[in-house]
Amino acid sequence: MSVGPPVATLPARPGLPPELRGIVTRALVLRVLLVLLIHGFDIEDRFAADHYTYNSVAMLLASYWSGDSPLFPWKILSGDPRAYYYILASFYYVFGPYPLLPKLLNAAVGAFSVRLAYRLAFEVTQSTPAALRVSRYVAYFPSLILWSSLNLRDAWVGLLLLIVWTRALRLYERFSFGALVTFGIAVLALSQFRGYLVVAVVAPLAVSFLALRRGQLVRNTFLGMLLSLVLIYADSIAGLQSARALDLKALSEARRWSAQVSASGFGRDVDVSTPAKAAAFLPIGLVYFFLAPFPWMISNVRQAITLPEMLFYWSAIPAMFTGGRLLLRQRFQKIFPLLLITAGISVGYAVGQGNVGTMYRHRAQILPVLFVLAAAGKEARAKARGRGYVEAGRPQGPSGA
Repeated sequence: MSVGPPVATLPARPGLPPELRGIVTRALVLRVLLVLLIHGFDIEDRFAADHYTYNSVAMLLASYWSGDSPLFPWKILSGDPRAYYYILASFYYVFGPYPLLPKLLNAAVGAFSVRLAYRLAFEVTQSTPAALRVSRYVAYFPSLILWSSLNLRDAWVGLLLLIVWTRALRLYERFSFGALVTFGIAVLALSQFRGYLVVAVVAPLAVSFLALRRGQLVRNTFLGMLLSLVLIYADSIAGLQSARALDLKALSEARRWSAQVSASGFGRDVDVSTPAKAAAFLPIGLVYFFLAPFPWMISNVRQAITLPEMLFYWSAIPAMFTGGRLLLRQRFQKIFPLLLITAGISVGYAVGQGNVGTMYRHRAQILPVLFVLAAAGKEARAKARGRGYVEAGRPQGPSGA
């Protein structure tokens, strides 16, 4: 019995629509302006204090490379993901200790992610209008602008997830050595930014290769084995962070700590140290991960500025469900792996995070997939109103030419 309709393969991939260049340009301008504003008024610590650690460790590493300091940063030796420290240190080594530069680089990374989000959406929906809508969401969504305008690794994590998703879908459609190499490099890089994401991203893809394309069992078994090897190697060079993340007792202690030290903590006495306790708490955790912060939780100006974004986000939820149902019927073998990955990431944060602010920040990692669902739903409604929804593989109008 088939699990879904076959995936249509396009004879040739269309070029990027001209509208996309303008969206990417505006996304970059918005991020650069916010970088200059935050840097000029020195208010970065009001949004995330992580930048102090990244900055100080990177400066010390750059000093070590230049011979000005005999000390190698202990933070890098402690097992933390090292990639972002090396990116910052490289900038400081070449250009000097100017924290503005890596923020501008992050702004460029965030803007480039808009282009990849378009590619991801088009791969799934085969709809140019829907893909352009997703690119606008990623370009203009306030929290995505913010996280790519700070001295944080979040912009890089989002970029790598988009590369992994798009390359995986390309591999699923047809084997490409280039796509496989790019996928492997992106996974290995991801392990050096947030190692615990590796299992949540790669394992569902390996399973889906084996489960969904039974007609090409030999090829998909080979690809599944390669993905498994990438997973094992990436996890080992990341210091087995994924294995530690699956330790429920350690996860419970980390969750309790994050809930207690933050004013936006919730469930301070929750225990998720066993599978039964974690499963019992999971529905509550998912509600917070997908929907928080709630209006009644707002207690200061910084939290209040999230309200307009959240109102828009909540209003798009019906379209997400509509788009999800549509894509599961029409593009099952494209959307299902992405939904598996989204579920894996969401469950991990729902169970292991007790800080609403951190949940809000980490939810940005799955927003592109949620935006794909919302865009598909909105385009389906436009079709129902006779406004030219683009069917899979049949782009219409000037934007799809």
